[in-house]
Amino acid sequence: MKVKIVDVAKEANVSVATVSRVVNNIPLVNQETRERVLAAIKRTGYKPNAIARSLKIQRTNTIGIMIPDITNPYYTQIVRGAEDVCGIYHYNIILTNTDFDPDKERKALNVLIEKQCDGIIYVGKDLSDEMQKELIDAPSEVVLGCIPDNSGFLSGVLINNEVAAYELAIEILKMGHKKFLIFFDEYEAGYIYQERKKGFLRAFAEWNIEFDDTRFLRAKLSLSGGYHMMEEAINSGVDFTCVFCFNDQIALGAIRYAEEQGKKIPDDISICGFNNFWIAEWTRPQITTVAQPMYDIGAIATRLLIKMCEKEDQTIKNVFVPHEVLIRGSVAPIES
Repeated sequence: MKVKIVDVAKEANVSVATVSRVVNNIPLVNQETRERVLAAIKRTGYKPNAIARSLKIQRTNTIGIMIPDITNPYYTQIVRGAEDVCGIYHYNIILTNTDFDPDKERKALNVLIEKQCDGIIYVGKDLSDEMQKELIDAPSEVVLGCIPDNSGFLSGVLINNEVAAYELAIEILKMGHKKFLIFFDEYEAGYIYQERKKGFLRAFAEWNIEFDDTRFLRAKLSLSGGYHMMEEAINSGVDFTCVFCFNDQIALGAIRYAEEQGKKIPDDISICGFNNFWIAEWTRPQITTVAQPMYDIGAIATRLLIKMCEKEDQTIKNVFVPHEVLIRGSVAPIES
């Protein structure tokens, strides 16, 4: 038989109102009575009604997370970081996958609002004007993951993509490479795309490297995308010694096609990835990449969001977390 709050009150010899105050952590009960109620709850096995509790305290202790694709390890680590922090602060998570689809994003946001999430983390590679407005107008607190907000109304947690791409390019230029291709996302307008592009082009300009958009190849952010871009690159006859890839999955696909054509990595073609997906250090050769602390991005974004939900800190800010350029075996120096 289901234990009710009145059963706990009888067991502890207190009123139903007192049990309710203890359950909802309202500081109007002395310590001795609180301990007696908690002991009664434990003996009876009472489980508070979460919905009723949230109505009373006007909070659900729930955070919604909008990510493009949980199967992508880039986003999996963000969710893990968020979940670990939620566990510490006794928050629950509702997760939605949006597939970079604006309609799915709107529907996911509406679901999270209907579920009365106290806060929402929006993770993406860009922030459209329409989604920006909806997030600003949302009744829940909002923090962005991996992208900033240029309006000043939303906080974000991310790396400096422009600086990261610049630093990676400089390291490769120092190794003697001068002929590059860039394998990037098919969505050119995205924030991350544009920031990394700026970083690469800044480095090329400083080293007087001629480069134009004909050396940008674009496809889906996937193993197959990298595979087909390398196929296009090799079959085009364009001369290149190094490829910068938008992420490590693209780099893996590019390596696969190059090796199928008898090319040696890095002797014939050097390849760089981005994000430091875990498998990048288990391949042979290991992939040169930029490490993004995705777990930390999820954890910091969640802690920031919980502070906002609990009115501890309402400051709007962009938090930039450190990245690291990792030079590994998929890049070799060019002999002069």
